[in-house]
Amino acid sequence: MDSLQNAILSLEISTGVGQSCRCGKGNAIYRCIDCFCSPTLCHACIVVDHTLNPFHRLEKWSGTYFSRISFNDAGGAIHLGHGGQRCHNILPQSGRLITIVHTTGIHTIFATFCGCLDAKSDLLQLTEACLFPATVKSPDTALTFAFLEDLHVHILTSKKSVYDHHSAIQRLTNATSPQSVPNRYHESTRVLRLWRNLTLTRRGGQAHQIDAHFPHRLPKSLAVRCFACPEIGFNVDKAVVDAAAETESHKYTLFLSLDGNFRLQRAEKRHDPDDIALVDGHAYFVNDAQYQEYLKDITPSSDDSTCAQLRAVRMQNKLKFKNAAITGVISVQCARHGHYMPQGTADLEKGEAYARSDYVLIRVLDEAGSQRWIVVSYDIWCQYRKNLAKRVEQHFPNHLPIIDHVRGAVPKMHVKGHMEECQLRWSFNYLPNSGETCGEKIETSWAEQNQSAGSTKQQNAGHRHDSLDDIFGFWNWNKLITLGSLPFLSLSRRLVKNKERLDDLTKSLSKSHTAATVEGWRKEDITPKKIGGVWSSVYIARSKKGRPPSQLKAYQELINQERITAMAGHRKVGDAAFISKGLRIEAEQCRIRALLTSDDPSESAIASARLSLQNTLREWSTTQGQYFPTLRDSLPNPNLAIPEDVSLCLPSQWAVNRPPELNHFVLIERALREGQCHDALDSLRTAIKTFNANYRDKQASVRGQHANTRAQAFLNTLEKDKVSALDKYNRARHALLNLGLSPDDKSLQPLTKSQLWGRDMGVPAELGASKKPEPWFWVVGRPSGLSVAEENDWNYEGTQLRLRILATILSNVFHS
Repeated sequence: MDSLQNAILSLEISTGVGQSCRCGKGNAIYRCIDCFCSPTLCHACIVVDHTLNPFHRLEKWSGTYFSRISFNDAGGAIHLGHGGQRCHNILPQSGRLITIVHTTGIHTIFATFCGCLDAKSDLLQLTEACLFPATVKSPDTALTFAFLEDLHVHILTSKKSVYDHHSAIQRLTNATSPQSVPNRYHESTRVLRLWRNLTLTRRGGQAHQIDAHFPHRLPKSLAVRCFACPEIGFNVDKAVVDAAAETESHKYTLFLSLDGNFRLQRAEKRHDPDDIALVDGHAYFVNDAQYQEYLKDITPSSDDSTCAQLRAVRMQNKLKFKNAAITGVISVQCARHGHYMPQGTADLEKGEAYARSDYVLIRVLDEAGSQRWIVVSYDIWCQYRKNLAKRVEQHFPNHLPIIDHVRGAVPKMHVKGHMEECQLRWSFNYLPNSGETCGEKIETSWAEQNQSAGSTKQQNAGHRHDSLDDIFGFWNWNKLITLGSLPFLSLSRRLVKNKERLDDLTKSLSKSHTAATVEGWRKEDITPKKIGGVWSSVYIARSKKGRPPSQLKAYQELINQERITAMAGHRKVGDAAFISKGLRIEAEQCRIRALLTSDDPSESAIASARLSLQNTLREWSTTQGQYFPTLRDSLPNPNLAIPEDVSLCLPSQWAVNRPPELNHFVLIERALREGQCHDALDSLRTAIKTFNANYRDKQASVRGQHANTRAQAFLNTLEKDKVSALDKYNRARHALLNLGLSPDDKSLQPLTKSQLWGRDMGVPAELGASKKPEPWFWVVGRPSGLSVAEENDWNYEGTQLRLRILATILSNVFHS
């Protein structure tokens, strides 16, 4: 280190200082720190050597040290219009001082312009010298092309702001007094916008009339396209696509990914209302004027999801939009390779409204009219798809035929947060010919683009669009140049080897069963179906007694049994309805007790609920007296002032000395209580997964005391959901124990508050996590009391399920 330090310090003086210059005419007291191994020169030589390098940093020996001087201080000047030579048609002293911003610093230099009769404007003379003028008329500031290229690439790669880069240039100019350096921040910002636009136009081919070669594309498009996705008229012929079989659809399907980003906001502040986007509508953002006109006809709606697992949206809407005029963007990418689609991005306000998602999707599909297969990946597809065709018919009637070609799915990570029905119907895992598309690639791009949010959110509307268009284009370009790289080829080789191993596994599993059995599995319909109001799929393990019953299903089975009994002339229909009503009254009593113990109990709400419950209890008592006339004296008074404490005298509430009249109703209540237990466990699993998702979102996104307080309040609500499900389960299980359930039953075990947890599947597992077993209710246990035949059915269906999952993997993962 000492040797290196001495070598650096030795550069502060040159051995040739004060000696004769190489020209032999003057003293060598000048040097350049930007020239390679620059010798010490005299005044005349240093000026001549830097006539074509006027922005180098020069130094002059003061007698004790080298001090910084500019080319202008050394008597140099720059000459425009004649290749660096002075024009002979101007006066000797004509010209003016110009501030030049270069990578080496900010320089003030005397400049002369061409004075010939055919001389070009000052604007063009500067531009042809690779100097970008900051104004059109009589510019006195210019930025070198080298500086603009350096600034541009730094902003794209590191996402730094123009302000930070300009501050660095000021310190390069004068490290001890940067405030004395001319401030050209605003000029740099303005010129960079023009530079970005001109660069985008050249690279997009519009400066070379590229539209003539691609008439099927939107005119004047500046977007960098994905070369790997099917584009009819570019990399695949329509005749080939139309002739392809369904089994080849994975090769010709346009996979799109739709997602919102709530970090790329625009702050609520004073903005320039006249600012416009130079690229407006020709790159990745939609045309803003047309977009705003479309929104005028849209009725605002919250678009809240009815999927029980999507409650994370509530926290998102509460916490992320403070002081934001634009709350984020909605974007469309190709789901396979992660390229932003042309005209596939638009601004959001107060959330991810379906109308805005519709607009960007339709704009992307403008070029997809010839596509035969289209798949859209969207984390709320289960809700978004419901009225998609109606909305398109209303606002985009010409695009309705394209929507007929669209299928949808929920990305593989997000689908874990949806209810079982959504996972069966919309998971990529079960989507035929999906080529193992995960649908999550768009999430990886947000991590990169969000680094620019700090600067773009403070920009004017048009400036922000231009900046993000440029950033998205840079992302697409980097994706494009790596499509044929070695990592992709290595991945292909690994997939081939994995396919060979899975083929061997399939053969070994198939050999363990008869050919007829395996062929029967292959012929089964894998499309989910709704049977009896419940979605069913071959990918779910089903057995005669293995499926946990719900209270509704138990009630329906009891009703069917009663009808058969009534037809035989034994008992009338109504016993199951009677007990079911008792359970509803019990639930209402629990709700009132919960109101009384809430943080802010409402007296009016409690009084109203009690009044309604008393009326219900009177009806219940009358019906109960008709069912059990011999027990009328033992039945409670329904007119008590505290109706939530009234005993309903259900069979389960007679722990001892149960009257014989109730024996018939014991079996009915037990069936309903078992369903009630399983419903409570299902609600508990849902509450835990919802809590985990929102807690993860709070840790990652919520900042500040106010936002943290609101987020914690919402998490407390979700915590109460878990406790509520626990209480419901324990009440139902306690009743079952009174009805004869064995305390050692494995399917309905004791449950405590310490067990109200589950692993968060949205984050990688921690080291050693697998050694800590999850609570028992996460595992579907084999039902107790199965006969030998039922045991065989259970084992058969488990093997069947494994083979189906394996078959799905084989059909999807290797198609692409």
